[in-house]
Amino acid sequence: MGDKASIIVVEDDHRMGSALQRNLIKAGYQVTLSDSSQSLRLAYRKTAADLVLLDLNLGNEDGIDIARELVATTSVAVIIITGRMELEDRIEGLDAGADDYIVKPFATDELLARIRAVLRRRALERAPAGMIELGPFRLDTTNQSLSREGVSTPALTLTGTEARILGILLRQHNRAVSRERLSNRGPQDPGDRSIDVHVGNIRRKLREAGFDELVIGPIRGFGYRLRLEGKDAVPSQADLS
Repeated sequence: MGDKASIIVVEDDHRMGSALQRNLIKAGYQVTLSDSSQSLRLAYRKTAADLVLLDLNLGNEDGIDIARELVATTSVAVIIITGRMELEDRIEGLDAGADDYIVKPFATDELLARIRAVLRRRALERAPAGMIELGPFRLDTTNQSLSREGVSTPALTLTGTEARILGILLRQHNRAVSRERLSNRGPQDPGDRSIDVHVGNIRRKLREAGFDELVIGPIRGFGYRLRLEGKDAVPSQADLS
């Protein structure tokens, strides 16, 4: 995330968007304004932002559909801004995969507190952990090994880089993760395929170990998504919406 988290504000009201931008910059964030799903996609490709503030009322576009697209195709955090007071609307936003929501009118201090809370939760997801579990699988990040419960075969041994990448994919299962996030080095040169090589090695080791339930699929032009298939499959929040 770096010293300054990057935020994209999606708001088609220029006055509201500019006010949010000023307040967020004053609070120490890097901020990009967007007024549509198309400009949001372009902004995300350029910035690989940490968080999107998404207003649900965007003219002819449905903010809930945009939230679902972000959750399905990126690993960015999403806070919905809504003027809709009905509980059902807020629940729909959370079921779409948003991390949080805030109802207009709101105080700047409350918005900043919610942003800090969401970014803290995301940082904890990325923090090293001794054991990461998904279904019957256990990734020991200390020993850099992957095992499956109920199987007597030796654990799969990984390199440090492979264990870190697999740990991120396991934590974010069913969600797309960008190459930049997997590289842990920020924006990459388009010709740098090192992450693809590491992921290729992980996939090969999974096949050789017989861990076919863990499927890592490519997201063209973006990164990768890990799925747990078979009887132990764990549904994502988007699958339940």
